[in-house]
Amino acid sequence: MTTAGSGGSDEATLPYDVFISYRHVEPDQTWVRAVLEPRLRTAGLRTLIDERDFRLGASLVLEMERAVQESRYTLAVVTPAYLLSTFTELENTLATHLGLERAERRLLVAAREATPMPLGMRARLWLDMTEDAAFETTFERLLEALRSPN
Repeated sequence: MTTAGSGGSDEATLPYDVFISYRHVEPDQTWVRAVLEPRLRTAGLRTLIDERDFRLGASLVLEMERAVQESRYTLAVVTPAYLLSTFTELENTLATHLGLERAERRLLVAAREATPMPLGMRARLWLDMTEDAAFETTFERLLEALRSPN
């Protein structure tokens, strides 16, 4: 694993393509666990999701750090509830900071509900996944981004 400040990452050696950062409330939790994550896996991506991949008994904050560092991308699934959580804020900040250190695009943002985005998220292009009827189109765009190099 590359440590902070040691230069660029070697994407080929990272164990995951995407770490999914989301809020553990309904409907966010069910949508991520039952719809988004299985579809990403079916599309051949190596996903990291807390409920399956965080090690039992480990420090939650250290597992969040490991998830960000061991994934090519962190995908923030943004809803109003997401923006209220200090844990999701930490995941978002870690991914942003790692991206700045390595001059890589590490954080991708997908809005699941209409949400007033904070300045840091408004400053980047983000994906609107608020309409279920447009899911296939927006999902394909997300796949394209996740399959591209940083």
